[in-house]
Amino acid sequence: MFELTISKQQLLTPLLMAAGAVDKKQSLAILSNILLKLTDDHLFLTATDLEIEITGCVPCTESKETGSVTVPAKKMIDIIRSLDDNATPTITFDAGIVTIKEGRSKFKLATLPAADYPSRDEEQSEVEFSVARGAFIHLLQSTHFAMSQQDVRVFLNGLLVELDSQSITTVATDGHRMAICKLPCQLNQQHHRLLVPRKGVQEILKLLTNVSDDQILISTGKNYFKVVTKEYTFTTKLIEARFPPYAKAIPSAQDKQVLIERDLLKRALSRIIILAHEKSRAVLLHIQNGQLTLVANNQEQEEAIETLLAETQGEELKIGINASYLLDVLNHVEEGLLRLSFSSTESSILVESHKDEHYLYIIMPMKI
Repeated sequence: MFELTISKQQLLTPLLMAAGAVDKKQSLAILSNILLKLTDDHLFLTATDLEIEITGCVPCTESKETGSVTVPAKKMIDIIRSLDDNATPTITFDAGIVTIKEGRSKFKLATLPAADYPSRDEEQSEVEFSVARGAFIHLLQSTHFAMSQQDVRVFLNGLLVELDSQSITTVATDGHRMAICKLPCQLNQQHHRLLVPRKGVQEILKLLTNVSDDQILISTGKNYFKVVTKEYTFTTKLIEARFPPYAKAIPSAQDKQVLIERDLLKRALSRIIILAHEKSRAVLLHIQNGQLTLVANNQEQEEAIETLLAETQGEELKIGINASYLLDVLNHVEEGLLRLSFSSTESSILVESHKDEHYLYIIMPMKI
């Protein structure tokens, strides 16, 4: 049995955050529940789908007894969300029932025993270090969009996090494009390669953009990756697969280059893609002396052409590209000058930012 009084504002955010790990497939009834644990004037909220686990911690001064129980996640969230913004509900657990009282409202929720809730076996961490939250967000945001959605090659459905003594590098690819971002920092670690699954990456990003910590703690073991902030602990299983040697995919000796403002290219590409083929999103890049021309057409014989002034090097070249892949990176790199490098119509295109020397983006060309 336990009882606590807590404000809606304090409770709703950690509830929503933990709910990111609730099992949507509902393979086990208890996995659609959130574990509530009251101890030492702190309420811990935990959810898991057996792949990822999120725990939020909320201090609560008005509490009695200690205990734990699981409640249906969606119903609990809907009830708390429906209360007035300044509400301070009292939550009581007694005789297998959780009761939420606020003013003249009273809700009784069915529960499942906390003892039946799956708990993760604590493993010895092999690596542990602190990193600036903003810098780690940049690593994930700069690369995560290049992950595949549901590829049979499981390594494409995750993000490689590579650690060595002087840097953290994140790499994602779907087989058609690849994003690589490096953060120089003194880790004093041996070389480790960790493959974090897509859902884990998305939930880490959601979590880190909703907290205000300057530094976060990262620890990892044989098959898990953990992020710890003041209020939350996030754990995900790792993908057990070998990520390809990505350095070999970085093109070198590109003798044709285009130097252009990101915003100029982004706006032009956003207009051009309107008339590109719906499925392939193919756009022709025509590089000539001092200019870049974008050409798109579709199955209805419609066409769009944009000619942009740019600084160019090398011979004239026409090359096809998936405009969506290029737009993805333009939405994530800093504003300013971009360098596009080419060698032939069949070799991959390298995209670099003048402001961020530690970022590379590679796109395979298309036949048009």
